[in-house]
Amino acid sequence: MTFPLLVFAIDREIFAGNAKSLTVPGKDGELQILAGHTPLISQLREGDVIIRGEDGKETKLPIAGGVVEVKDKEVVVLVNF
Repeated sequence: MTFPLLVFAIDREIFAGNAKSLTVPGKDGELQILAGHTPLISQLREGDVIIRGEDGKETKLPIAGGVVEVKDKEVVVLVNF
């Protein structure tokens, strides 16, 4: 199963598409988001955002911080570098 994922920096769109999983460095520990995850909002700390696309390919993005919002039908990540 996949879910719609949008990843943005202040000045550009980084990723827009379907993902199998998303791993982010949450403020209190690493979070992995899969399809059907419970809605939440979390602050992100410095670390790596790891996106596993619907083709299974992993993309690693080092960030300085940000916010993730898991909604019923999509996940939105706003990152700082």
